[in-house]
Amino acid sequence: MALLKRTGASPLSPQRLAALFASTFLVSLIFLRSSPSTLYDPKTSALYSPADQPPNGPPIRNSIVVPAYHERDNLAPLVRAVFAAVQHPSETEVVIVDDNSKDGTVEEVERLRREEGFNVDVLVRTKEKGLSSAVLRGFERAMGEKMVVMDADLQHPPAAVQPLLDSLTPVTPLALGTRYGEGVSMSEGWPLHRRIISWGARVLARPLTSASDPMTGFFAITKEQFHSSKPINPSGFKIALELLLKSPSPSSLPEIPYSFGLRTSGSSKLSSKIMVKYVGQLVSLYVWSWGVFFHLLLATGVVGVLKGAEVLWRERKRRVSRGREFPLGGYHPDAGVPPLSPKAKGRSSAARGLTGAGGGGGGASWFGAGGGDVLERKRFV
Repeated sequence: MALLKRTGASPLSPQRLAALFASTFLVSLIFLRSSPSTLYDPKTSALYSPADQPPNGPPIRNSIVVPAYHERDNLAPLVRAVFAAVQHPSETEVVIVDDNSKDGTVEEVERLRREEGFNVDVLVRTKEKGLSSAVLRGFERAMGEKMVVMDADLQHPPAAVQPLLDSLTPVTPLALGTRYGEGVSMSEGWPLHRRIISWGARVLARPLTSASDPMTGFFAITKEQFHSSKPINPSGFKIALELLLKSPSPSSLPEIPYSFGLRTSGSSKLSSKIMVKYVGQLVSLYVWSWGVFFHLLLATGVVGVLKGAEVLWRERKRRVSRGREFPLGGYHPDAGVPPLSPKAKGRSSAARGLTGAGGGGGGASWFGAGGGDVLERKRFV
């Protein structure tokens, strides 16, 4: 920067830009990658197994997996609505995966099973936490070949569960619920900042998939499709996006429109920490999907941003320098005097000869003794 102040020369020379590009590329390659030990492999990472099919009655074919944390008050209305909405309640189960809420969730599930006769079970985790990992453990416990994931807060309508189940076929083993289909809308009471966050998250994920709502937490998948997936990041919060990219690509992707409701009990789990984790998950998916091209693109972006910042800084300094000039071309002493190039020095000497020989006293008083120098120096600024 000292060199830039004196001569106007750029500190970001082509050699330095190339070194910056190479170093950014190497740092990205080293640090922006997921360790295989932290990924969940559906074939080898399971901790649980499905319960035995009921000895009496039809087998369980559909499993509704519901991750929950402090959602006790929502469980009863949710379970009742789900079993009222599906076509074959006796072939359906609800699996609640609770992250050790200690709010009476276990007792409420036992009551629903004992007193109301619903086929509902609860898995309490004491050593793990997180939405995506809860869904994955729920898949392990599920007995049904078709599995639906939905929130416990009743923002995902139980009426859309059966259409999601119906959309699963051998040709379409993955289906998404979408909040952006025709004839549906967000609840009018949904806050503006939540709408902006949702829109921004969709925009960031758009280069990865053409799905209308890849951020959805309401989706369906077959157990075979899940077991065929590549290793998954279990620490993220958008498990549907992970499965959409890492499971075998179906011939088509059914999308079931639904109207997103408002939470009636409990509080939202969205926080700044979750948003930061989402960005990290998104970066890992870009690295996984784009490979070396992503690292090249990142290095190019860093170099471009720094070069653009340098151009803006130079322009700002140029304007400040021009503001310190005297009307006739002189400089304020604090502005500094940049050195002249050899070529400019030659021209300034010729200018001094002209002003001294033929310019007369008026020319000398106008330019001063070094008038040519002043004019040439103005061109450096």
